[in-house]
Amino acid sequence: MRVARDLGMSTVLWTTWGRDWRREATPDTVFADVTRRYLDGGTVLLHDSDCTSYPGSWRSALGALPRLADEFAARALTVGPVGDHGIATRSPV
Repeated sequence: MRVARDLGMSTVLWTTWGRDWRREATPDTVFADVTRRYLDGGTVLLHDSDCTSYPGSWRSALGALPRLADEFAARALTVGPVGDHGIATRSPV
């Protein structure tokens, strides 16, 4: 965190995650894990690779995306990258 601060970066933690790195993860379990703990306006952590996860586990996150998108749309939420969350940044010193 100190290095990020020194580089003028903002650190962001997640509100909920899909636990999609696990061997037993499926699109259904990812959806359930995200929506069980999700707070409107929060940050969802999903993984797009499995470099440190069970091989092929990223497919569970990918498979959950359509249902998650429908759920967030039903809540009238806007989905976007972390950079669009209104996080203040500062210039490097």
